[in-house]
Amino acid sequence: SPGITFQRLVRTEQGLPVKNYQSSTVTVLLLNRSEVQSEFLSIAEKLSSSEPPQHSTLVLLLEHLYQANFGTRCDLDRLHPLLKSKPLEELSELYASAADAQEVAAASSDPALARERLQAVLRDIAGAASLPAFTGEAQPRKLHPIPIPPARCYTYSWDQDNFGE
Repeated sequence: SPGITFQRLVRTEQGLPVKNYQSSTVTVLLLNRSEVQSEFLSIAEKLSSSEPPQHSTLVLLLEHLYQANFGTRCDLDRLHPLLKSKPLEELSELYASAADAQEVAAASSDPALARERLQAVLRDIAGAASLPAFTGEAQPRKLHPIPIPPARCYTYSWDQDNFGE
């Protein structure tokens, strides 16, 4: 399924659940503040206080999903403002349906048929949400780079060693 590795990575790092595929990964790094450089601690605290809003993460994931599946037939310049204008609840529903379809396609044993079905489902989702159509020939425009948002980072500080209790 085109783009599924990116989708899974961002979903996992952002803690976004998807129907029937609710896995998450949390990395815990235990450090003694006195043994770590202050620059590292500063970066860790900055990352933990500045996570991207869920709305913008969902917009980014939907843009990526459509561009990965439709290439230059996907006009991100038209798609972006339409997605951005949608409320968080609607974006969450759109993304859950699209990601579920992508996971079903990834589990298929026939890649060509799975891609065809996935594109049909994505077109149906776009149509129901009043998003631009993804049909016809590829346009002579370049693909847009889609950045990976920074992973969610949590920090917790304690000042006493109580692991033995």
